[in-house]
Amino acid sequence: MTTTLLAPKLLGFWTRCVREAQHLSQEALAAAAGITVRTVQRFEAGEGVQIGSRRSLAKALGYEDQDIFDDPKFATTVLGFFEDIKAFQQKQVDDEHPDQMRLPARLISCGEEAIQFTQGNDAALFDISPELNRETKEIATAFSDYLRDVGEVGDVSVADRQGFANKLDDMLKSLKAEGAIVYTAKHDRKFVGENWANKTSMTMTLGYLVVVPATRKLDDLFVPRKTKLF
Repeated sequence: MTTTLLAPKLLGFWTRCVREAQHLSQEALAAAAGITVRTVQRFEAGEGVQIGSRRSLAKALGYEDQDIFDDPKFATTVLGFFEDIKAFQQKQVDDEHPDQMRLPARLISCGEEAIQFTQGNDAALFDISPELNRETKEIATAFSDYLRDVGEVGDVSVADRQGFANKLDDMLKSLKAEGAIVYTAKHDRKFVGENWANKTSMTMTLGYLVVVPATRKLDDLFVPRKTKLF
């Protein structure tokens, strides 16, 4: 049986949130708990403190159960609270992009991963961030074009595949040196061409690849909800 407990850093963050919600400074909380300010700082930073200090902090924050921080039900409640906040924030972002859908983003770190991406798609869309400088955009364009060409190649030998991967590795290193990184996402879509005589839908796997500044850490990619085939 697995017992759910909060990770020290998350517990420390929760403690700080409760303290600030009560408009208490670290000094005020320390005085109420009868411990040093340094102990409060260490606890909120996720560092270990003595069990007596943990209990004093719980009591000073208003919890009747001084062992609340070690209660699995407490941990489950706190984790649920953060999950609700995350879901609410994601909904707000989704509402800001009504014509787009959110897909999990994957960071491409090597040429072999790039090949696996492009060979697992029926079609791919590429995008380069306008925030990048001209030189970086040129490298990103060359990377995208080369990857598209690799995706159109049929059966290849192991040696050829390794050669493709090495070339893509070099391009990824050049992008990284220029402060850019590559993310991808995939999605299965059903299409019906506007000019098709037979309106039976066709399922295709679409791949999405974006090159963005390395300072942008992406968990998701927003892609168009509708894509037309002619």
